[in-house]
Amino acid sequence: MIILLLAVLVLCGLGVLHTYLFYPWQMRIWARTQVLPPGPPKGGERMRSDEGMGWPPVYVLMAAHNEEAVLGEKLATLVAQDYPGPLYFRIGSDCSSDATNGILEAQAAADGRFAATYFTVRQGKPAIINQLAAAVIEADAVFVLTDASVMLRPETVRQLVLPLLSDARLGVVDATMVQTGGRAEGIGLAEEKYISGEVWLKRAEGLRWGAMMGPFGGCWAIRAAAFHPVPANFLVDDFYLCLAAYEAGWRGRSSPDAIVYEAVGQSIAAEFRRKVRISSGNWQNLVRFRTTWWPPGRSGVAYAFFSHKILRWWTPFFLLGGALAWAGLAFLSGNYWALALFVLVISATLGLALTDLLLSRLGIHLAGARAMRYFLAMNAALLVGFLRFINGIQSNVWQPSQRN
Repeated sequence: MIILLLAVLVLCGLGVLHTYLFYPWQMRIWARTQVLPPGPPKGGERMRSDEGMGWPPVYVLMAAHNEEAVLGEKLATLVAQDYPGPLYFRIGSDCSSDATNGILEAQAAADGRFAATYFTVRQGKPAIINQLAAAVIEADAVFVLTDASVMLRPETVRQLVLPLLSDARLGVVDATMVQTGGRAEGIGLAEEKYISGEVWLKRAEGLRWGAMMGPFGGCWAIRAAAFHPVPANFLVDDFYLCLAAYEAGWRGRSSPDAIVYEAVGQSIAAEFRRKVRISSGNWQNLVRFRTTWWPPGRSGVAYAFFSHKILRWWTPFFLLGGALAWAGLAFLSGNYWALALFVLVISATLGLALTDLLLSRLGIHLAGARAMRYFLAMNAALLVGFLRFINGIQSNVWQPSQRN
């Protein structure tokens, strides 16, 4: 029994260390020394070039539900795009009850490139994107999927499409997300730091494997030929679409020149709810693409998927399993020093998070304590999301996150 518990403790520890430390460190080295070259045309297709065939038609697809607070600014950033090819905007209002529909109607009347569909029954973002994409008839089109809360630079769409011109195997291009508005009094700084790390890691995966592990979802491009409709009730549509493209033989990367901005979430409660929803969707994708990540040594995509995503989604179980194994070892071996150390570590971890909760109400903000509270809360959200997945997901409708 002691050997079994020791093995569990070691495996749990290695799982957490690999996904948060070893794998990012490994990618930092590989992205500098082992860059994947552009592939030949997929399936005999001709390569596009800026000087040759020109820029493909682009359709910006967006689902919106009660987005009046940000929609005006969002539409202004879309109008300002300097994309040199045909550019169209298709927006689906998901049973909005605020001024969203009026804003869209005014924009469509002022600019013929805009067309809006007004749904009177909640659809959910994936269903709306599926319907908007199905209405596009150009086989060589590129879809840019974006959220209302994400603001684009004038060159963003052009920079998303540009890598597609030189690599006909490239089917997915993600933008570089820049989080704004992080404040010490919220979790914004912790979330901002986490997102920055994810931006770098996904860029490295694209360079090394030709397959960054999912776009951020706020603004990214996918060829119409690589688009596979999202199944009903799937929650994380962007990850599904990306992995389905990889499954079909396409590549994906992140563009450092396609910059977008989004206000970072400040409320830990709001981010917890959002992470719970994402976690439930993660488990849907884990099961759907199980042959893509297992065994993890079968390909670069499998290794990246397992190391970056699967192990991270399993981290709550590693933490719980490791804690139970440590406690069991201490009891069975009669090593009370090990038991005392276990109690000390658990108390310090939980105490740090509780201290941050209490101090934040007094206007005192400690970065280390806030980071620990954020880490524990987000892993708790992963666990709750798993439980909801087990109970069955009946709907994928959403409420927009409140951001700074």
